[in-house]
Amino acid sequence: MCGITGFWNKNNQPAGGKVLQAMTDSLIHRGPDAGGQFLDGDLALGHRRLSILDLSEGANQPFISPCGNFTLVFNGEIFNYQEFYPELKAKGYKFETTSDTEVLLFLLIEYGMKVLPRLNGFFAFAFWEKDSRTLTLVKDRYGVKPLFTTVDERGMAFASEPKALFAYGIAKEIEEEHLAELFFYRHVSGENTIFKGVKRFLPGHYQVWKDGVVLDKTVRWYHLGEEAAALPKIKNPLAWYEETFLDSVALRMISDVPVGTMLSGGLDSTSVLYAQHQMNYQGLSSWNLKFPGFAKDESHLAQRLSTDYGVEYNGYEFLGENLVDLLDESIQVNDEPLMHFTDGLLLGLSKKAKEKVSVLLTGEGADELMAGYVRHKVAGHGLMNDMLHFIRYVPEKWITNDRLRKMKRYLDGNNPDFQILTNANEMFLADYKKLGLDHLNLLPDYRVKMLEEAKKFHPKNELRQLLYLEHHTHLCSLNDKNDRTSMGASIECREPFLDYRLVTGISTLGDENFSTRGKSKWLSMNTIGKKLPDYIQNHEKIGLAIPWNEYFLNNPELRDHLETMHESPLFEMGWLKYLDVKKVVNDFKMNPVKNYTFIRQLFFNSYWYKTIFAQ
Repeated sequence: MCGITGFWNKNNQPAGGKVLQAMTDSLIHRGPDAGGQFLDGDLALGHRRLSILDLSEGANQPFISPCGNFTLVFNGEIFNYQEFYPELKAKGYKFETTSDTEVLLFLLIEYGMKVLPRLNGFFAFAFWEKDSRTLTLVKDRYGVKPLFTTVDERGMAFASEPKALFAYGIAKEIEEEHLAELFFYRHVSGENTIFKGVKRFLPGHYQVWKDGVVLDKTVRWYHLGEEAAALPKIKNPLAWYEETFLDSVALRMISDVPVGTMLSGGLDSTSVLYAQHQMNYQGLSSWNLKFPGFAKDESHLAQRLSTDYGVEYNGYEFLGENLVDLLDESIQVNDEPLMHFTDGLLLGLSKKAKEKVSVLLTGEGADELMAGYVRHKVAGHGLMNDMLHFIRYVPEKWITNDRLRKMKRYLDGNNPDFQILTNANEMFLADYKKLGLDHLNLLPDYRVKMLEEAKKFHPKNELRQLLYLEHHTHLCSLNDKNDRTSMGASIECREPFLDYRLVTGISTLGDENFSTRGKSKWLSMNTIGKKLPDYIQNHEKIGLAIPWNEYFLNNPELRDHLETMHESPLFEMGWLKYLDVKKVVNDFKMNPVKNYTFIRQLFFNSYWYKTIFAQ
């Protein structure tokens, strides 16, 4: 895993190494082990390397072909790179390294973009062909590896993170028209970002530039709906799932540096640890967030399972000033606003893990893939009992269970399309009506477009439409955030559940493979889940829960910001100028549980503004 950047000047203006150096230096946290530059007239490519496969200098980038005509800057891993050796050697290619970068370069030379569907991995890269003067930008299927672009009067530029584009010289300004989407959905979807002039490259796409000008519209090389429709029927879903999952974990264990596992105690990450244990990997370590005294703390489960599997357990808690420092640092790392307190906590855990490992396997993506959240039960309520219909008519104040309260709020959305579009929200239309903000455009074009696509492939099936939509929105934002957060500590996170064989294959299965009798993640529960210890199997799903109320109200620095955030210049922009922030804060103090989700977004975004624009 690494950081890539570059630019292409208009009008044949020579590319300067000073600007490129500033851009690559801004990404040094993504690649502390080596850095390199490539200049070719008006084109510049930069790279920072985190060494994971082939630690030699020969595998450093930019990686140039023996003929000198092709150059690659690559961020990510091609997990199945070894299977291409016989094929490429038979075609006359000679290898000087054992890196996946060299394999990828030769594959691109031989096959061009046609090879992309054969790659099992995550990646964002720029491929330069000197003779034809073309530059191709490519991003992986699910947006695990970040890539951003900008175009202005000077030309075009790209980078793994927006901060490198700011180093290139574009102004750091807020795009006010995206503020409503940011607050309501917690992130901006599709190509848009919260920054003016900064575009997020879409997952599963590539784009070809020639002489500094884009040749055509971005090409979609991976289409989940079409790929799934073309697959043959899976005859034995349980056997197929277990075999494919174990192979996915095995592929993601390929490394020349130590590998650990981010462990919560829930089904997903414990399944990863089970697979590692089952395949007899040695020298493993687990990394866990602890919340002592918090009712939803699962660290005891993570520690017990680690001990049972002979894995070194490492658990940490982050409180007080340390927590505030991590929030500040995670904002600097992410550039964009945080989605959750966990961003800072995961950065802290990654920094601890970096003392021993450079790679962590995670359970990310399982809930989005196999319908593991409360909102999925609502969308698929035809699979459940009549309790859901009863909940709709129970006053919210009578419901004390957090999960049932959230379920009721989803059910209160009478419009099925709106309910699906707002799938991952913890704020609801009722919140906006209460504040007099229901006139805002809460249906961004990209989300509507993806819902229409979901309907095409899953007609009259709200659950599958929701999963399809989340795949192209919420999951992409999680992948993006997790990458930049872990890479803030120079840690590569790998997600076995996001192997394209699993994602595409599961998309072909019937609804009965997702949930039965209210139990979610049926495939996982009935394969790996049955082989886990009873104390894991019988534990109620919690997810990565944190004591947010304690943090907001008891941490002096966070409480001070809460009291003064109404003074932020952010609340003079766009629709926010109409919001009575003081009232929202007072409502939160009166009922923290009920009003947390809205205050959280105001808090995080104003805290982000203070941190990013105070520089």
